[in-house]
Amino acid sequence: MPQPRLLLTRPQPGAARFLERLSPALRTGAVISPLIEIVPTGALVDLAAFAGVIFTSANGVAHAPKGGGMPAYCVGPKTTEAAIDAGWQAQMAGLDAKAMIATLSGRADIGPLLHLAGRHRRGDVAGILSASGLTTEVATVYEQHLLPLTAEAQTLLKGSDPVLVPLFSPRSAQHFAREAAHTQSVIAVSISHAAAQALEGLPLYAHDVAAEPTGDAMAKTVEKLFRRTTLP
Repeated sequence: MPQPRLLLTRPQPGAARFLERLSPALRTGAVISPLIEIVPTGALVDLAAFAGVIFTSANGVAHAPKGGGMPAYCVGPKTTEAAIDAGWQAQMAGLDAKAMIATLSGRADIGPLLHLAGRHRRGDVAGILSASGLTTEVATVYEQHLLPLTAEAQTLLKGSDPVLVPLFSPRSAQHFAREAAHTQSVIAVSISHAAAQALEGLPLYAHDVAAEPTGDAMAKTVEKLFRRTTLP
């Protein structure tokens, strides 16, 4: 079987950072075609009324004010790392939003909190936490605009050689399912079962789900499938 090519659809600069984690064989010939563009909303964020913030993605950190030592409760290690670098007193509260909600629910002593988020988000984090007794509001600090697959990406998918496609969110998986002209040669890697559900019904060459919803787990799964496909 020919060596698979990699198609990265996550927004920049995340796509470039993910590519750097991978082995040289995977980086060679990789095609980057972001399906989502991250743009700021220009919202003016006033933190005076809050005791801390919530970040469910590094994009929230990038479009938020600097932390100045204020507490931040984060989803995932990379978002936590980004928040620390931006001056927040950050701690990881879970690997995904569900785990973070379980950690923070009922913690009225740490509130009120402000969730600095994107326009499109899965679940009502602020509403669920507020209902638990931890007063939480939300500020939309960035937009996620959908983009078409590039002509280069569509040409890659139309070929007969296998194409490794990591998908980092349910929304990007849904959009890929709509956009991809051909998927018979796609080896999909989903970051979660929610993302995987968006690909149900597509004719795929293979499909796997990362062990946990992190960039490291995604990279390991991509490498595993690459080795499995290229071994004689």
